[in-house]
Amino acid sequence: MKKRNIFNFFLGMVLVGTIVGCDQKKEADQPIFSCEENANNIYQNSSLNNFEKSKFSRLLNEKFVLYEDLFKKAGEDNNLEWELLAAISFQESQWDPKAKSNMGVRGMMMVTLETAAIVGVKNRLDPEQSINGGSKYIATMIEKNIFGKSSSDQLAISLASYNLGPTNIINIAQGINKEPDEMIWQDFVNVLENLSGEDVNLKDVNGYKRGHQTIDYVHRVEDYYKLMIAYSCKDPIYRSSFL
Repeated sequence: MKKRNIFNFFLGMVLVGTIVGCDQKKEADQPIFSCEENANNIYQNSSLNNFEKSKFSRLLNEKFVLYEDLFKKAGEDNNLEWELLAAISFQESQWDPKAKSNMGVRGMMMVTLETAAIVGVKNRLDPEQSINGGSKYIATMIEKNIFGKSSSDQLAISLASYNLGPTNIINIAQGINKEPDEMIWQDFVNVLENLSGEDVNLKDVNGYKRGHQTIDYVHRVEDYYKLMIAYSCKDPIYRSSFL
């Protein structure tokens, strides 16, 4: 699977025009949508509520700009879109290098101690190590994933593996009566909707089933990825208006 090409399912859902580069022209008889217009349309029509979009914009300006080069380097090193890595990190920690949870995950990419050991992270609270380690881990999830009919299904299932753990996703797949390359993301959603923390040796939070957490995780990474695409597409001269 060519990792740099599997993110088109997010781009295919972008509202007006196609964001594959700034100022791309549509057909000759159709209007031309600039990168600026496309970015604004994405932001205005995001499924996130106004509070979430406002917070994202504020932290984009206050925090993300401090680590942007690290995400770009990690994307290049792991053959991944840096915008996707930034979206994962925002969902995980809101770009807080000192983030931690009561489940023992820490850092900007919220890796576990076990994952840190696998990807060579010695200090999970170090931004560069966390970004590099988390990027390496999601790249591994994508590379090793054999499930998914389309590139969009493959990526969604890989993100679910990052969130829930690859062993749990493999176990779910074993209960789906399809060949691996015929499975779709909705097949996994159907199982995850009824999956409790007890089923996977994890915890539910205030009645919020662990499976639902994973479904929401994948969808929110998608939302933030769209906003990161809007940010990266816009010319620097326009970025202040987006923020």
